[in-house]
Amino acid sequence: MSINFVGILIQKFFHLPLPGTIIGMMILFILLYTKVLTEKTIGDICDFLIKIMVLLFLPPIIDLIENFDLLRVGFLKIIFLLVVTTAITMVVTGKTVDFLIRMKEGKK
Repeated sequence: MSINFVGILIQKFFHLPLPGTIIGMMILFILLYTKVLTEKTIGDICDFLIKIMVLLFLPPIIDLIENFDLLRVGFLKIIFLLVVTTAITMVVTGKTVDFLIRMKEGKK
């Protein structure tokens, strides 16, 4: 969580167009990749966050319920975009995994 906070501070201090949470995830990736942090050091926190994930989504869900009138106007557009973007994400993820598997098999 502190790495996420550092990412937010970096974004605010340098006025970057990238969200601070994304910067925090990039910092976490670099720390894991360089083995400064290991899976064991962050495993307990990750398990805890997964257990309380429902609580983390409650505020946005309540906000959506409060602003349902705004959603009703473009409901079909929103559903269409959700279906299309989900399909695109699934195809891109599948192709990427397929490519990485073929690359790994080719190296052996």
